[in-house]
Amino acid sequence: MHNRKRFKKTGKPHPPRGVRLPRKRKFEPKLETSSGTKVRSSYEKRCAEFLYSKQIRFIYEPLIILDERQYRPDFYLPDYNLFLEICGYGHIPYYNDRTAHKMKIYHKHNLQAIFIYYNGKGSLEELIEKELQDFGVSLS
Repeated sequence: MHNRKRFKKTGKPHPPRGVRLPRKRKFEPKLETSSGTKVRSSYEKRCAEFLYSKQIRFIYEPLIILDERQYRPDFYLPDYNLFLEICGYGHIPYYNDRTAHKMKIYHKHNLQAIFIYYNGKGSLEELIEKELQDFGVSLS
């Protein structure tokens, strides 16, 4: 056999056969909040900072399995048995369809969830506070 390096179309060499490289996760949580939690978006960071400042316990992106599919809601507030979704990509039709599907699935399984639609205008924190108060969460 020839001992030549194999090259990708980009000109970079392939690893030898049988060598497994760690896979890069495309959208890893990178933004760190004051609570030490790493989140994916600036809106989620602002929400996490708000919840932390109001001393509301939360779990970021818990894995839940519904109808044999995996879902990762943005936040879970265990003291209130409440899921919190920050929807910031309302201008993308596919995102709206996916959000509507999540709403149906949560409703079907009797899960309490708040979907907060935010377009960058106004105060996200005030919107979160209003929605939580409407739900009955006491903010200190």
